[in-house]
Amino acid sequence: MIDAENMCGLAHRLRDSNRFDWNFDPQKSDFQNWRSRTRENVRAAIGIEKISPAKTSVISEWADADGLGQELQLGFSNGETTLAYLLQPKTTAPTPAVLLLHDHGSFFSIGKEKLIRRPDEKPELQEDIELWSNKLYGGRFIGNELVRRGYTVLCADALGWGSRRGNGYEAQQALAANLMQFGISYASVILSEDLEALAFLRDLSGIDRTRIASLGYSMGGSRAWQLAAFSDDISVCVAGGWMGTLQGLMQSGNNQLRGQSAFSMLHPQIGGKLDYPHFAGLAAPKPTLIFSGLEDRHFPQPAATDAHGQLHDLWTAAGATEALHTQLWPGAHCFSVEQQDHALDWLKQNLWRKKPRAFLDAGPLFGASISRPDWR
Repeated sequence: MIDAENMCGLAHRLRDSNRFDWNFDPQKSDFQNWRSRTRENVRAAIGIEKISPAKTSVISEWADADGLGQELQLGFSNGETTLAYLLQPKTTAPTPAVLLLHDHGSFFSIGKEKLIRRPDEKPELQEDIELWSNKLYGGRFIGNELVRRGYTVLCADALGWGSRRGNGYEAQQALAANLMQFGISYASVILSEDLEALAFLRDLSGIDRTRIASLGYSMGGSRAWQLAAFSDDISVCVAGGWMGTLQGLMQSGNNQLRGQSAFSMLHPQIGGKLDYPHFAGLAAPKPTLIFSGLEDRHFPQPAATDAHGQLHDLWTAAGATEALHTQLWPGAHCFSVEQQDHALDWLKQNLWRKKPRAFLDAGPLFGASISRPDWR
């Protein structure tokens, strides 16, 4: 039987009985061995073993009171290109950096413009930019706020948004299906491109490589903790509006059961093997802030609370109990100015808390020897 949520009996049974064989189990392994082994398993499964910096060219430039801006074209190893905004403070000193990850929102006309506003933005985008900024971000452009606070900021259009927008909401499943025919998931394309954009940011002149953060909300939040899980270039992670357990999210009325938008956030190559909190837990022991709203219909409180408990267990197992902060804010699915101020204060406190030392999880990442931070 297939129910009104398009769940067949098999899907119900799998949801309710699955044990996630790749999840951390302290009875079977210590945390460091689990983390190292699971990262390699996931990298191999979704095809992100080797990452090279995105190639770039400058499209346009601008300057205002807060800093210097550039519109870049990024070229990825898969042959795709995208447009990105880069903001840099007016200083000659090395700066911390933030890779900003935009949301989904089923709002495809803009991507990077959701988080960064340039003074001479295209007139045809102005209405959409104002609408979305007010709806989800309290009217603030967090990228511009970050550069005012002294950060270098990069934000790129993911596949399906802004300069790469497709054919609307109903076409998402076709976009995903046409990649799946080659064994590639939509979500893995987004992740691999995010990693290559990060590698470009890391190598940018004037960046303090020991102080790079990932920050995003909603789909951007899931992208932020995935980057922290897989790249040791990320020292601190701020991820809002995307965390729950698989069982908690696969409930009546949730977007996870609708297909469409879910495809940009699902990795079928590891489906049923690793639950979301344990995926994010691969980022431990890095300082990580994970939060959402008490009335967020996409990530209901029981699913979020259960996931937060598992996350705290993982950071404790990593010997970094105090490095993880989780929070449920009053309200629904939005990244208010109040939440942003809290997140940016937390980011500053943790990104500058102490100079990183060599990370315990020794070994090369993506085939290169990289110094990694230990925040214990």
